[in-house]
Amino acid sequence: MDERKIQKNFINQINGKKKVQKKSIGVYRYLVHHSFFEVLTNAYPEFYTIIQKQNLEKEFDRSIFKFMQKNAMSPYIWQMPNEYRKFLKKSKYFKKIPYLNDLLYFEYSELFIFMQKPLMTKNIKFKVSKKYKISANCSIHKYNYDVINKDFTQKEESFILGYFDSDTQEVVYRPLNNLLFSFFKTLNPTLSLNKNLRLFLKKNEISYELYAKEFIIVFEELYIQKVLVI
Repeated sequence: MDERKIQKNFINQINGKKKVQKKSIGVYRYLVHHSFFEVLTNAYPEFYTIIQKQNLEKEFDRSIFKFMQKNAMSPYIWQMPNEYRKFLKKSKYFKKIPYLNDLLYFEYSELFIFMQKPLMTKNIKFKVSKKYKISANCSIHKYNYDVINKDFTQKEESFILGYFDSDTQEVVYRPLNNLLFSFFKTLNPTLSLNKNLRLFLKKNEISYELYAKEFIIVFEELYIQKVLVI
């Protein structure tokens, strides 16, 4: 057997494609699996709690081995849980958990936000006449369940903004109403914030004169929190 075949055979035993042929290889297999297990359970603590409550540990192990075989591609450990989330979304595993993707997306968003580099922004006064965009360091997402309160008993559409609070040094979440969510998702960074707001309110048949001030108060607050950036 040539060197490449030997290496491939060794890898296939470790990732579960083949049965372990030697006890020493079994040790390697355990160590690799355990590394994946540790990363995933630390990134998804609520998900793992549900797995334990529903006695799904064996299914979890099988999914890890399958994921190891060809879906873990990122060289960064902190990105691996999101690869696992995407893998599960297309797989046959955990079909008894209908809210699975919502839960994993929400739990991973905290890790994603925390791992972003702090924004070095100049202390420029907020003005609606300027052009702004949503920071890539935050998360704005539509969920089908009440993920903040961990209520998965029934579907409940929710819109959540997550960002890093520099004062508390923590990732924080705040619910958004449908209008704010839609505005941020359609925000055009080539236009001024005020122009964006006028177009948005007109499209939704909402009076600019009556409601613009309420929107602008929220925008200024989010600018201070570095959710809106120039």
